[in-house]
Amino acid sequence: MGKENVKKAGTIFWYTPFILVNMVIGASSVLTTLVALSLGASVADIGLMTSAGAAATIVFSTVWGRLSDISGVRKNYLVFLFAALGPLFILLGFTDSVLQLVVLNTVIMTFISGVTPIAVMYVVESCKTKDWHEEVARYNSITNVGAILGLIVSTMVSAFFRTSLSFYLMSAFCIIAAISLWKIGEETKITLERQVFPIRNFRDAERFLIHRSFFHYLRLRRVQFPRRLSQFKPLQLLFLACFMHWLGIFSFMIGQVPIMKDLNLSDSVILAINAVTGTSAALAFSKIAPAIKTDYKKLIRSMTALRTALILYWSMFPLLFIYQLQYVFVFPLLSSIVFPITYAIVWLPIVTSAISFAPHDRKGATQGELLSILAIANTIGSAIGGYLISVFGYTIGFVVAAIITLLSTPIFSKIDMP
Repeated sequence: MGKENVKKAGTIFWYTPFILVNMVIGASSVLTTLVALSLGASVADIGLMTSAGAAATIVFSTVWGRLSDISGVRKNYLVFLFAALGPLFILLGFTDSVLQLVVLNTVIMTFISGVTPIAVMYVVESCKTKDWHEEVARYNSITNVGAILGLIVSTMVSAFFRTSLSFYLMSAFCIIAAISLWKIGEETKITLERQVFPIRNFRDAERFLIHRSFFHYLRLRRVQFPRRLSQFKPLQLLFLACFMHWLGIFSFMIGQVPIMKDLNLSDSVILAINAVTGTSAALAFSKIAPAIKTDYKKLIRSMTALRTALILYWSMFPLLFIYQLQYVFVFPLLSSIVFPITYAIVWLPIVTSAISFAPHDRKGATQGELLSILAIANTIGSAIGGYLISVFGYTIGFVVAAIITLLSTPIFSKIDMP
C-alpha cells in the first residue's frame, strides 16, 4: 500500500496510533484495580485511587483541550501525550505499595485526560466530514477495538505471568503510538475557527503560564450558576444531566472488580469479562447506536431506566456469596454484554450535542469540559461508592448508585438535542 494511502485520514492505518493508545487506556483502569487489590487495597482504597485520578482529569482534560484550541495544534499535543505515558507505565510496573500506585495513577491520568478531547476533534477535522455523528461513532468504534485488544493481551499475560507485567507492554504501546502518529499523521488546518495563541518566544510562554494568567485562562471568574433549570443554557443542562447520570454510574462501577474478586474470579477471567464489555461497546458504536434515529430524549430516558435496572441486578450478587455456583462468572458476563450497548446509545448523542451546542472556537475545549464533568462525577461517585460499599456492603452501595443514576432522567428530558 502506498505512503499516501497510509497517511490518508480515516483509513485503518491512519487510526493505528489511536488503536494502540486505547489498548493502554482500555486496560489500565482494570489492571491498576487488580494490582491494587493484590497489594491489599480495600474498596475504599480503590475509591480513593480512582477519585485522585479523576481529580487530575477534572483540571487537565479542559487544560489540554483549551491549549489545543488556542494554539491551533492537535497532532503535536497527541504525540507528546502518547510519548509521556511510556515511561510512566514502566514506573507503574515497579510499584510495591498502594500509596505508590495511587500517586503514579494520578500522574498518568493527568496525561491520559488530554487524549480524548484532542483526538476527537483531530479526527473530525482531519476527515473533513460534516457528519460529526458518524465520525465520532467511527472513532469510538475503532478505538474500542484497541481497548479490546489491550484487555485480551492483559488477559493472556495475567493467565501465565504476574498481572503487573502488563504495564511494561502498555509502555511499549504508548511509545509505538507516538512514533506512528508522528510519522503517519498530519497537522490539521484550522477548520473550526480556532484562534491561534500568539506565543512567539519563551517570555510569552512564561507570561502565559504565570499564576494569574492561568486562572484567567480557565475563566473561573466568569462562571455563573443559574438558580432554576429553566435558566440553564442547553450545554449547561447537558453537563448537569451528565454529572448526575455518571455520579450514579461511577458509584456503582467502583465496586465491580472488587465484587468479582470476592466471588473468587481470577484476574484473567475478570480481564476477559472486560474484553467482552469492550467488544460489545465496539459493536454498539459501529452498528447499533448510529442506526438509531429516534427521539434522543426518549431514547436516553429508556436507556437510563435500563442502566438503573442493571445496577440493581448487580446489587443481588452478594447472594452468590451464600449460594455458591460453579459458573458464577456468567452473571457479570451477561451484564458486560448489555451495559456497554446502553452506554453507546447514551454517549453518542451526548458528544454530538456538545459539539453542536459549543461556540465555534471552543469545540475542542468543550470536549475537555464534558470529560471534566464526568471526572467530577467520577471523583465524587468513586468516593461515595467506595465508602458506602466499605461500610454498608455491596447491596446498599449499588442501590444508592441506581437511585442517583435515575435522577438524571428529568434533566435530560429538558434538553432539545439536535
